[in-house]
Amino acid sequence: METVTTLSQASAGFARATETTTPKTDASGDFETFLTLLTAQLRNQDPLKPVESTEFVAQLASFSAVEQQVQSNTKLEGILEALASGATGGLSQWIGQEVRNPGSASYENVPLDVLYLSSTDADRVELVVFDKNDQIVARQDINKDESNVQWSGILSDGSRAIQGEGYRFETNSYLEGEVIASTPALVFSTVQEVRKFDGQPVLYFADGTQMFAADVEAMRTPQA
Repeated sequence: METVTTLSQASAGFARATETTTPKTDASGDFETFLTLLTAQLRNQDPLKPVESTEFVAQLASFSAVEQQVQSNTKLEGILEALASGATGGLSQWIGQEVRNPGSASYENVPLDVLYLSSTDADRVELVVFDKNDQIVARQDINKDESNVQWSGILSDGSRAIQGEGYRFETNSYLEGEVIASTPALVFSTVQEVRKFDGQPVLYFADGTQMFAADVEAMRTPQA
């Protein structure tokens, strides 16, 4: 009877080939060869001396190992493809950049730029400043016909804001002494982390605020 290479011999050969694999090696091709050998062995075995159960189990274990190796190689190829295409590189470019968002900004002893909106019906607009505990620490009247103001960092009690602490802003629009609208103001804060959600990059800031990169309307390099 024609001699057929056993599955255990094939798996040993596959292991040796894996150790010396080159970038051109096709793992899926080896996997197909493995299946062919298994089928050939079962078809051509001597009916009077069938493969012992212990040897057959060992061969099936080798089969499983080869299948897992192929799957791992496929996943690795996907990761390398993403790196080569610059998918992660594009995300990393956001890290450390200052993006205008509705969260808080760290006070560093220099005025903070605040972009705000006000109701067109308002007769007075007020900028309200909140600390990290969400307590109001400052208020100031601002021009309802403009949209940008610099907050000096002076608190209601006359002291200066704490360096390195984050402050959040809102605008209250008044008409005849009544608040008719309260709107979050926008500040520049640093991107700490970037993740993907449904294929879209999402920016994360130190205070937990997050926003889609597609919604960014202003970005700048951190000031020295």
